[in-house]
Amino acid sequence: MIGFVCFGLSNVLWVIWGAYAGASALIVLQICLFLMNLRGLRKNFAGKKNNNIQD
Repeated sequence: MIGFVCFGLSNVLWVIWGAYAGASALIVLQICLFLMNLRGLRKNFAGKKNNNIQD
């Protein structure tokens, strides 16, 4: 969970810098990376719930 939070904060910093520099592709990239990380986090928690039910 700490990794997810750190990665999310770094994405926010990159988006801020990208907005300052006018780098729209960087902003889109960071948003996509965050959404992919969020998807992985959800799948990870769903897998843990399924494992707890089977135990």
